[in-house]
Amino acid sequence: MEQKNILTSNGGQKVLNESQVDNLLVIFTYTFKEFLYWWYIRMPLWHLRMLSRISTFVDDNFSMSLLLKNFFIPWHRDFSFIGYTFGIIIKIIYLPIAIFAYIFICSLYLLVILVWLLLPPATILFILRSILSI
Repeated sequence: MEQKNILTSNGGQKVLNESQVDNLLVIFTYTFKEFLYWWYIRMPLWHLRMLSRISTFVDDNFSMSLLLKNFFIPWHRDFSFIGYTFGIIIKIIYLPIAIFAYIFICSLYLLVILVWLLLPPATILFILRSILSI
């Protein structure tokens, strides 16, 4: 049985071990397993790292952790009663908005991860549904 470029990728890199390849079913099984590993293991881990980066980015842009840490420090370091009062009032108004935006953005990205995980089964389900309804 002669094999043509089935064992190598476009760059000439070996994809499968030659001694283990008997037929196209082995190649299909290997490709399917690699796809599932990539889709359900590697990419969710990548998305979770991206969620961590997005969380840090949003926190840095809204300065939430800094404002919470310095909640009782007066506005622009004006140590008068007005500086303390104005600083606390501004932070009380700003922090709920920033926290809501932070939770919304992180929840939206978690929804993207959930859609990513449900996309292959949903695709198969819709294909089977359309075939069986004919």
